[in-house]
Amino acid sequence: MRKIIFDTDPGIDDAYAIVTAMKNPNMKVMGICTVAGNKGIEFTTTNAQKLVKFMNYDCKVYKGASESLLKVADDAGETHGTDGLGGVKLDFDQNSLSDMHAVDYILKTVKENPGEIELIVIGPVTNIALACRKDLETMKKVKAIYSMGGGVFRGNITPVAEFNYWYDAQALKEMFDLGYHVPIHMIGLDITHNSVITANDLEFMRMVGGELGELLYSMITPYVESYWKYSRYTGCVIHDLLAVIYAIDPTVCPSEEIYHSNLEVSTKGITIGQTVVDLVDSWKKPKNVYVPMKVDARKYKEKFFEIAFGKEVAEMYRKYVK
Repeated sequence: MRKIIFDTDPGIDDAYAIVTAMKNPNMKVMGICTVAGNKGIEFTTTNAQKLVKFMNYDCKVYKGASESLLKVADDAGETHGTDGLGGVKLDFDQNSLSDMHAVDYILKTVKENPGEIELIVIGPVTNIALACRKDLETMKKVKAIYSMGGGVFRGNITPVAEFNYWYDAQALKEMFDLGYHVPIHMIGLDITHNSVITANDLEFMRMVGGELGELLYSMITPYVESYWKYSRYTGCVIHDLLAVIYAIDPTVCPSEEIYHSNLEVSTKGITIGQTVVDLVDSWKKPKNVYVPMKVDARKYKEKFFEIAFGKEVAEMYRKYVK
């Protein structure tokens, strides 16, 4: 059983990722650490608690950093609705929130499970940098990090930077310094934008996905509307979900298109948050990141339906949804 800690800013796409990991029989979500990003820390923490209660899952939520190291104040605005989960009405149990800070929880859990804890980081990486500052030697005992963010050839919040990485570029630099000791996989915009969840995919999920399918469908409306408004998609890109599916089954990305490279981070000026990845090893520097550059979008979506809703639903998807 793989031992997973989420570090996240829920967020609609975060919700898809978290519930999919919870449904995966080969993963145990040990805890959910929250960070400001898509929304402020109170929203993201409450949203994590709501998901834990809805899924009836046995783990605690740990509140983390309320601001970035660079004091960025902007959130993701209208994309995730007013509350971050598309306005769906969900209850939460206050007892699911631990008194322990997210950074302390990460360090404690890694110390107790050296070489076993995998971090799925699908928000700004502030908590990870703070943990490295507090106890770098313990953080070197993390098994692997899967981080949704960045891009080699594109941005979204700016022409060259993706939102999660732009939000705390200083923390990002410090996380990728850890990459010289711990495998870090960057699931970036280059592949997430080649894995569009279509309107047909979403409608299929609503019709056959039961209570979970209804929830995921109902929360995604503002997200889909945002993609139509800004990108003219009739579906959407569920970025964080791809990070989880890749962590579960890396074969959704062809192995020959996963590059072990050196990555540098811009921390100032108009390129702040940009990830510069040396895919061709021109710098001859030590490697600190694995970057998949292609994705089998159909395989990714089939894997999502299989894990979240079962093999029968996945077979129906293969047969009827093109």
